[in-house]
Amino acid sequence: MRRNYLESMKSDGLGEFLSACESLKNCKYVLAESKITALLKSIADNKQLYSMFASSLYGFDYNRTFSACVNNGSFVLPADPKKAVALVFRILLDIDSGKIELRNFLEAYFYSPMINESYARFCLEIITPFRMYCCNLFSNPESFNEIPLNIGAEGAYEQVSGKLRSDVKADALDCIAALEDVADSTITVAIELAEFSACLNGLTRAIESNDNQSIISAFLGVKYAIAYFFKSTQTVAEIYKKLEYDVKQLTK
Repeated sequence: MRRNYLESMKSDGLGEFLSACESLKNCKYVLAESKITALLKSIADNKQLYSMFASSLYGFDYNRTFSACVNNGSFVLPADPKKAVALVFRILLDIDSGKIELRNFLEAYFYSPMINESYARFCLEIITPFRMYCCNLFSNPESFNEIPLNIGAEGAYEQVSGKLRSDVKADALDCIAALEDVADSTITVAIELAEFSACLNGLTRAIESNDNQSIISAFLGVKYAIAYFFKSTQTVAEIYKKLEYDVKQLTK
């Protein structure tokens, strides 16, 4: 299946990716998240770009690199182009998945009284160099073919995919734990709390079993339980949104 997917990818250069970068840089904050989604899709659909990002992510320590880039309330990309490419790619993935709130990220590291000004700084300091580094790496294929020979290209895709899946799985379990905490403090009828907890436990077991059909079935139970017990509670709605995204990623 993975090989069929790779063979179906485009191999027509950087055109779609560069257009997506420009659209992201030139839009207003309110459209940024949809533009980020389009940018990530342009990467996923291109065989050469996918290979480049797979190589950049191989052995990359996201959390350590992110922390090293934070300095006195500012955010500065690594000097190493491969690390910078890998870091920005992961940040964009986290924004797209909801793990990072774009507004919070902008206010933390690119603050300006006007959100569009913060976003403009983000594009200038993050997206513009990201685009340039990607162009440079893409024009020198040997620089992103440094995957250990005993793994092979397809093995690298699997390792990167496996790491991303592991992150999504951990995030889904965190969401379930957050829902459990909310339920403990808001559902006062013992039998109802037990019923809701049973739904969450079923989803936890399904996720840990890596059985897609079980995950889908258990998630539907949680979905209806949330609708019944919490209706339009904002906090729960935000957790549910993240959990729904994670489940979709896990069951692709």
